[in-house]
Amino acid sequence: MATFLIGARLHDYGQGTPDELFARAAADGFAAVQLAYKKCVPGVKSYADVTPQLVADTVEAGKRHHIQVAVLGTYVELALDDEAKRTANAADFKSQLAVCKALGAGCIGTETTNMALQPAGTTRERAQYLLCKSLETILPEAERLGVTVGIEPVSYHSMNTPEATRRILDTMASPALKVIFDAGNLLTADAVAHQDQLWDRVGSLLGDRLVAVHFKGETFTPEGKPQSTSLEESVIDFSGAFRMLRALPQTLPVLREEAVPARAASDIALIRQYFEE
Repeated sequence: MATFLIGARLHDYGQGTPDELFARAAADGFAAVQLAYKKCVPGVKSYADVTPQLVADTVEAGKRHHIQVAVLGTYVELALDDEAKRTANAADFKSQLAVCKALGAGCIGTETTNMALQPAGTTRERAQYLLCKSLETILPEAERLGVTVGIEPVSYHSMNTPEATRRILDTMASPALKVIFDAGNLLTADAVAHQDQLWDRVGSLLGDRLVAVHFKGETFTPEGKPQSTSLEESVIDFSGAFRMLRALPQTLPVLREEAVPARAASDIALIRQYFEE
């Protein structure tokens, strides 16, 4: 039976010092965060700006406000079909592994490159191969440091299905590689009517490798494009997704994405109801 820890994406709280942002999230009832320094701390323009002092300040803020860093968000394109950019991105990601370790973060996470960013003619098969090439340089150091790398499947990215994600896990064969589950990012318009099948595939193929959960509202345009919405208006079958998640043995942080601080209390109440249905 899974246990859950409720949190939020920190940059939805705007910008500030870790102490300021953790204080706001804690006051709203969150116990964990996804922290992306470049998105929320003024002055952090590159990963080189994530200094040991900033990391130490973050650790102190976490202790002061009882906030856990569940995911260190490191937004880079690890499957980009541009060798110079891809290798630079992989180096940036690798540089943050020690930061993840110092923070005691649950994982260091990234998505796997929107196919719309690829040069014309790049196939998904090639994009997945490039993702594996990047992970080849990252995972040995992650294993050495005892850090978990969390990769997130998205329906329009290189790693787009539970099956593709399982192939990446099997190819890399690393205990340091796990998966961030975002139901909205895996759901497609044509699967809305039969979501149980999708969540069953996630559970059977990836369940024990899930390390964090993202929670957000989503609907689809008449053309089938995903569209953000409130949790109440979402077409995601949260009950079905959490039926699968509750059967897992691990502790999972559930992180509210696209959080609206003014709605924190009602969002937390809505999310919590799925923990014990």
